[in-house]
Amino acid sequence: MRKLLAVLLVLVFASTACAHPGRLDANGGHTNKETGEYHYHKGPNALESLEIRRNTVYKAKIERVVDGDTAIISFIFDDGSKYLKERVRFLGVDTPETVHPNKPVQYYGKEASDFTKAQLTDKVVWLQTDVNARDRYDRMLAYVWLKEPSKADLDDESAIREYMYNAKLLLDGYAQLMTIQPNSRYANLFVHFQREAREANKGLWGKEPD
Repeated sequence: MRKLLAVLLVLVFASTACAHPGRLDANGGHTNKETGEYHYHKGPNALESLEIRRNTVYKAKIERVVDGDTAIISFIFDDGSKYLKERVRFLGVDTPETVHPNKPVQYYGKEASDFTKAQLTDKVVWLQTDVNARDRYDRMLAYVWLKEPSKADLDDESAIREYMYNAKLLLDGYAQLMTIQPNSRYANLFVHFQREAREANKGLWGKEPD
C-alpha cells in the first residue's frame, strides 16, 4: 500500500512539473526565474483565495466598471483561465462620486464613470500594487496598466503617461489626485499630471459646476 501511494505521489508531482515550468507554492503561484516577479496560476495546489502581494503586477480582466475609479476584476492565469474576482480601487486618483450610498451624484461623476466604462469594460489589464495591497474596505488597491509593463516602464514617465490608466484619468481631467499613504510611489508625478490638466482646463477643470 505504501509503495502504491509513493508511486501515485511521484506521478502527481511529475504531471504538475510537466504542466508548469517551476513548482507552485501553497497559494498556487511561483516566482518567475527570469524576471524575479511573483505571479499566480490556477494550478493543482491553488487555494480558493489569493494573498495579494505588495509591489507585484497581476494580469486581469475588467468584468464590470463600478464608477470612474473602481472596477470588478478577475485574475487571468498563464493557461488563460480566469477566477477569483476582486473589487479594485485605482490608486492615486479620485473621480467624482456616482454610486456612493450617502452622497448624490457629484459634478463630472457621470462623465468620469462613462469614460472608464468605455475605456476598460471587458479589457485585459495589468494591476500593479504598491505598499498596501488592500484598503480598510478590503478592496484591492492598484495602478492599472493598459499593456503589460516592463521593469523599465514602471519608472518611465513616458510609459506611465501612455499606458497607466490612473495617469490618464488625471491627465484628461476625469479625476483629482488622492494619495492613500503609504501608497505614494507615483504621488510626485501625479501632482504634475493634475497641474497639467488644470492649467489646460481639461475635464472637470474646464468649467464651474452648475
